[in-house]
Amino acid sequence: MNYKNITQPFSLYLKSQQVSQNTLRNYLSDIGHFFNWLDNYEFNLGSDNPNIIAQRISKATFKKYKQFLKKNSISAATANRRLSSLRQLSAFFASQGWTENDQAKKIANITTKKEVNLSSQLITKFAKSLAKEKKSSSTIRNYLSDVRNYLDYLEI
Repeated sequence: MNYKNITQPFSLYLKSQQVSQNTLRNYLSDIGHFFNWLDNYEFNLGSDNPNIIAQRISKATFKKYKQFLKKNSISAATANRRLSSLRQLSAFFASQGWTENDQAKKIANITTKKEVNLSSQLITKFAKSLAKEKKSSSTIRNYLSDVRNYLDYLEI
């Protein structure tokens, strides 16, 4: 499918945001990659109307694309740049009134192993703190499970 009805006004939007030529080129390339993924792996949006296309791309769609990037071993730097491009695209959709809100605003970047280790270190320190407070092992286990689930939730 041809997405010029979106990429051309998106390009003008980015220029109005005074992004550099390099950033503009990267964003358009990343958005092209996203639309190719939609056509090849997800679903056909079934319209050339940008308003309809924007409404059919949901937060769940952005999450699936993020998972696709993770599963295909795309480097964190490249994946995060692509996610940044999607956040810009989503903000553009909202600015045009094509969507009620910014669907990709809360799509977090992919964390690196170093950051994951920091989370593990914090959880370990929290467990030690709970043990010093003489919490039962089941309480500690439950608290740690809740914290891990919350951290997973934040890494949408």
